[in-house]
Amino acid sequence: MGDLAAIERVAFEFVEDEAGSAVLYTEPRFSPHLLVGAGGQVTARQVTEAALRGLARGQQQFGVTARLLLCCIRGMTEFYSETLELCTEFRDKGVVGMDIAGDEASATTKDGDAHSCEQMLEPELKLFQEAARRGIHRTVHAGEAGPAYMVQVALDKMHAERIGHGYHVLEDEELYKRCIKERVHFECCPSSSYLTGAVSLTQTKHPVQRFYEDGASFSVNLDDPTVIQADMDTEYSLLRRMGFNEAMFATMNFNAAKASFLPDSEKKELLKKLREAFGVPETD
Repeated sequence: MGDLAAIERVAFEFVEDEAGSAVLYTEPRFSPHLLVGAGGQVTARQVTEAALRGLARGQQQFGVTARLLLCCIRGMTEFYSETLELCTEFRDKGVVGMDIAGDEASATTKDGDAHSCEQMLEPELKLFQEAARRGIHRTVHAGEAGPAYMVQVALDKMHAERIGHGYHVLEDEELYKRCIKERVHFECCPSSSYLTGAVSLTQTKHPVQRFYEDGASFSVNLDDPTVIQADMDTEYSLLRRMGFNEAMFATMNFNAAKASFLPDSEKKELLKKLREAFGVPETD
């Protein structure tokens, strides 16, 4: 922490690893405030710049398009405003959006009351409402360990465009149907879902299987790959054991590209590359 050269190198090597997994586009996320070091040897702005330098070098050398998401951590309200300002400052310089992650239990009431939840979440609700006003793209970790109403709060009060994990949305059938209809995109991480207990090993069907069967928009991603010790080959192997095949992987990847936070012109180019990779003809 606090070592800008190391942060830049890690970002660069992250892109190298993504290239090794045949990734075309990636949106890594992290909280710059967690890397400033004890006593704040460097600033969150310097950390962000170092990460962006590493991603840019990696993109140039390995041909993987990489854009950054800056992540708030639930409960660390003292960093919320600066994270938003960094997203605003670097929005055309490699940062494409903002996320919030952390312990959902801290915002979950014992009686499951959504109104009480909103009161507890007021600082992050205001933060994401301001992000929406500024046109900053938004993804929110919700419904991973917490209940379905956390997904509803993320959508209705935080104007989330994507949902991190979101497995427990299946507990609310009406909300789930709405997510399918509105093409809400779920960023799923199957390996970590088991390791964190977000999905029980005793469940006969993983939520991603239900998502695919119902035509929901979702993608498969890595969650803390250093901690989880997984790469995309690991995730795909797990999905194959669930019954997924190459055609299903293609569907997931197209959904991911469509839900990306790239500008429209770059998203169009990404979709073109995907069609070429999967041998899918362009449609009008």
